[in-house]
Amino acid sequence: MIESTGFGDAVEVGIAAFCGGAEPPGDDEVWERLTGAGVEPWLAERLLVFLPMAFTRRLLPEVGFPGELTAPGGSLSLPDEPVFVAALARAQRADRGEIERVAPRSAEFNAINNALNGGSRLSDLMLAPVALAEDLEPVGRGDGGIPSARAVFEALLRGHGVPLDGGTKVDARLFVHPAPAGYVMAQVDFAVSHPALAGSWLVESLAGHGATWRDAIGGAVRKFERGSLHPIVEGLLRPGAAPDQVERERYEHPDGAFEVVTGAQLTMFTDRPVPPAGPLLDRLLEALRAEPLEPRVHGLRLFVSYQDGVPQTNEVLLDSETWPGGQEVVAGFPAPLPDGPVAVRVFCLLVPR
Repeated sequence: MIESTGFGDAVEVGIAAFCGGAEPPGDDEVWERLTGAGVEPWLAERLLVFLPMAFTRRLLPEVGFPGELTAPGGSLSLPDEPVFVAALARAQRADRGEIERVAPRSAEFNAINNALNGGSRLSDLMLAPVALAEDLEPVGRGDGGIPSARAVFEALLRGHGVPLDGGTKVDARLFVHPAPAGYVMAQVDFAVSHPALAGSWLVESLAGHGATWRDAIGGAVRKFERGSLHPIVEGLLRPGAAPDQVERERYEHPDGAFEVVTGAQLTMFTDRPVPPAGPLLDRLLEALRAEPLEPRVHGLRLFVSYQDGVPQTNEVLLDSETWPGGQEVVAGFPAPLPDGPVAVRVFCLLVPR
């Protein structure tokens, strides 16, 4: 996993604003995409200015770039601007499409092009600081309308008394997906690394949508808190911190005994009552006896969606990897409702006894 900064999620939102649509959007359109989804002006302005600068540095590392920019009110040190620092870190793993959309927006990119057309070589170029026509808006308090999923995750763990030191590592990263007009969609990958885990990282991925990024990220966090957080805390990070939020049962496996620690069932896409997924989970645990399990903590996640009784999504993960045997079980199991849309999600940990 890659460590995220305080504005790492804001940078993801900014990149999506630059990259959306068949044609590159103008600054006004990028501004509207950001502020129209709840991004505060001071942050939207910094994303507009700093993202192209950061991506140009990734694209053309041979050039000598200044460490500051100038404005009517004086010079600004780029290393002291956390949004620029986050943008520069993200640029290092940008793909070609992102670079081609974002980098050409910078004044530095245009200055380099002009110099190359005049016969200069990249390695000889030493750019002057970019001069802004107006001062940047003062940095506001808080997250600027784009909550840091990692900061929220860490706060949830601290609220359960989980120490974030020693062998435990956590992260949360935002992924932006297309959404209907007037909405935004956020996928958040919550990740935990712990010495007791069977794999190096346990990753739980949840999505949320809403009119603003605060709504969308908040929706993903709430689903994670309801369905996945408490099994992770109870089964791995701090047993006894949330005993009333999980179900426990003994599970006999050929490789040894485990305790299954299960979180709340999440149902989506319907307001109708949905039967518990316990019988399906029991079938999955039966099938799991055919799989070798070392005496470590394993994650098991089920997500299945239906339309009129027909499966649309069949996702069963064991230790954050697709488990074909589990998918076979789901494919042969009846839908929870015979008609309409419905989705069911269940997450549990198998803890050796």
